[in-house]
Amino acid sequence: MKKPSAFVLILSFLLLVLLSACNNSVDDMLDDYNGGFKKGYVTVGDNDESEYTLEPDDSGYDQNRLLFEEYTVYDIGTLNLAAPQSCTNFNWFITDPDGDDSLEQLTVTYYDGTTSAVKSTREYVVYMPDSGLESEHTYKLTLTVTGKNGGVYTDSALLYIVKFYVNY
Repeated sequence: MKKPSAFVLILSFLLLVLLSACNNSVDDMLDDYNGGFKKGYVTVGDNDESEYTLEPDDSGYDQNRLLFEEYTVYDIGTLNLAAPQSCTNFNWFITDPDGDDSLEQLTVTYYDGTTSAVKSTREYVVYMPDSGLESEHTYKLTLTVTGKNGGVYTDSALLYIVKFYVNY
């Protein structure tokens, strides 16, 4: 029977030392990783971190934080958005800025199969193939919410629906 070489013994000892030096559990590592993310509503490119924790009806809240300026969705995709949880009333609607009446609210079929011009839920989910919205077109999405203390906030975004192409 062969005896293990000195190199293998030293390597095994070093591996054992390294493993015993790690005192982080998997939960500790996950908490460290998740702790790097800011809580609240994020605006890309904003350097003032104190604004990340503000919600509607908080002093200094900017209603333009409800939505990003624009969203691009493939015609085979799904648009998934949610309003701040602290709000009480929600009013989502889509208009066609290029249409004859740019203020007319369009009837949209939502992911749950309901058809309506206005959606009054916190979550806004639209499956594009069934929505009735045209691809290669731009729409205006508007959200109006009521804050926890009764303040009303409105924000709009452009919604680009683009054709999905597969190149072989």
